[in-house]
Amino acid sequence: MAWTDPNTYIAGAILTAAQLNAMQANALAGGPIYTTLAALNTAIPSPFEGQRAYLTAPAVGTVTAAGADTAVPVGISVIYNGTAWVCTTPVGSRTDASGTTTSAAYTATLSGTPGTNPSVTTLTGATALVMIATGQFAGGGSGAMSFAVSGATTVAASTNYGVQTSSAGGSDYARTFVLTGLTAGVNTFTLQYNAAGGGTQTFARRNITVQGIA
Repeated sequence: MAWTDPNTYIAGAILTAAQLNAMQANALAGGPIYTTLAALNTAIPSPFEGQRAYLTAPAVGTVTAAGADTAVPVGISVIYNGTAWVCTTPVGSRTDASGTTTSAAYTATLSGTPGTNPSVTTLTGATALVMIATGQFAGGGSGAMSFAVSGATTVAASTNYGVQTSSAGGSDYARTFVLTGLTAGVNTFTLQYNAAGGGTQTFARRNITVQGIA
């Protein structure tokens, strides 16, 4: 079932069977359906708060992910929060490849053969739900994994939004954060790592999932 943009009617107009059938099909579809955010913005230039839509091709410049395995939905649900369209469908990325760092400062670059660093790009409002997890094997000292935000918002990686890894190593760590203060729009969340407690820190089984909160 396809979405049909509604007609503009004038007083006294006689509705045809095709027009009525199109309105019925739209009602059964549950809301407007478009391919991309650009198509949505063209069709609905003045959305109202709480308006919903579905995008069938969100990966066209709006919702993407990088990593060994990515969870970018074929289609996404979006809701207008009064300021911006927000993706309420979770988007994720992961890799099992391990990499090491001795950097005391956060870095997105790991040594060894870590593969593509996991990241997620999605539509957010001022708030997002971010879930991160890693398996860590310490070589003495301790470290942390966090994430940085770029795009509409610039947020540096921070231990306030990270998982602390211990000197013992051999453990899995996971945390979920409600991240506020974002600038609404297309934001990219990228995993970053440090060995602030010294030693060579090894990170594996790295995961990040992001969901916009309208």
